[in-house]
Amino acid sequence: MNLKALEEIFINHPELLESSANENNVPEQTIFGIAEFAYKNSYEKLSDKQQYHFNNCIRHLIEDVQCSGYNHEYEEEPRECPATLDDDDLVEYYQNDGKYCESCEGQASSDSHSKESFFCE
Repeated sequence: MNLKALEEIFINHPELLESSANENNVPEQTIFGIAEFAYKNSYEKLSDKQQYHFNNCIRHLIEDVQCSGYNHEYEEEPRECPATLDDDDLVEYYQNDGKYCESCEGQASSDSHSKESFFCE
């Protein structure tokens, strides 16, 4: 569980918490309060009821986050990636509005290099 990633979400991407709260029919302010308390104090200090909401609305944002998958700009069908992002990469993932796993990052870099080479010729 990456509480630094939760802090990044709370400060710079509150829409993710809002969306999760709405999907789970929980008041947004409840989820914001739990998120802020958790990243400042730890998960263990949450009450049982707060932990329940945390587990349903927040945990999936900071634990076992799946790669969004890389899609070439000319592909019509999005490709799903089965990879899970490393816990250590989650802050960077949210800071960069989504990062790829190592495999998808390699494909993105390769496509970028190919495109650059094509336009240079």
